[in-house]
Amino acid sequence: MIERFLDSFSKISLNDMESTRLMNRIDFKYMFRKDDLGDVLTQLQPYYHVLRMSSKTVFRYDTLYFDTPERLFYHQHLHGKLNRYKVRARRYVDTDAQFLEVKLKDNKRRTIKKRIAIEELSLDLCPTSTDFLDNIAGDFSAMALEPTVWVYYHRFTLVNKTCPERVTFDLNMWFRWQDQSGIYPHIVVAEAKQRTYFQSPFTLLMRDMGIREGGLSKYCLGLMSVEPGIKANLFKPMYSKIHRLNEY
Repeated sequence: MIERFLDSFSKISLNDMESTRLMNRIDFKYMFRKDDLGDVLTQLQPYYHVLRMSSKTVFRYDTLYFDTPERLFYHQHLHGKLNRYKVRARRYVDTDAQFLEVKLKDNKRRTIKKRIAIEELSLDLCPTSTDFLDNIAGDFSAMALEPTVWVYYHRFTLVNKTCPERVTFDLNMWFRWQDQSGIYPHIVVAEAKQRTYFQSPFTLLMRDMGIREGGLSKYCLGLMSVEPGIKANLFKPMYSKIHRLNEY
């Protein structure tokens, strides 16, 4: 169904997107029901291209997150600490590319992403990965990190035709670790990524539809889904909203 709406968009290739890589950016997250996605796409179609590779516009992502045994990164997010990190290994399934990625939310609320290519997704960090992590000026040691949650979803990406902005839409989210899991088939997580802040057709549409900016990171939502006892009081209002949105 989603592809039917995306077919009406002009297409852009990965190479043509180099000018909007946005590894240093500001971002704005929104969550809404999948039932509203068709209306959202219809209204955005004049203003955005859609990423297309090998005749596909919707792509699968498999991600493994890492944290300390004390869940340092999670608790930094819980308490809104700036200069906080996320560490993940990600497979872009449709292109069979794998990267170890580190995201920093700095004290100016900018997101800065660094990554290196890796040979495979593994529960253990290889020496190249640990060297990469230890060269990042964070308050953690690579040797202290352990895998915490698998996150699976599908994504498509819109690219603003006139300004440096990408908007990603994540669907069919599934979180898993050992015998715990959480599935969110009725929710879309959309994120506008911009070099500098401006009101774009997407952010204006969200405002007009009464969809407020805000949401949990996929890592925090995933960890809450697979570690039911983890401290989460400050996330409870958003967590309750997500479950209401996910009701069939």
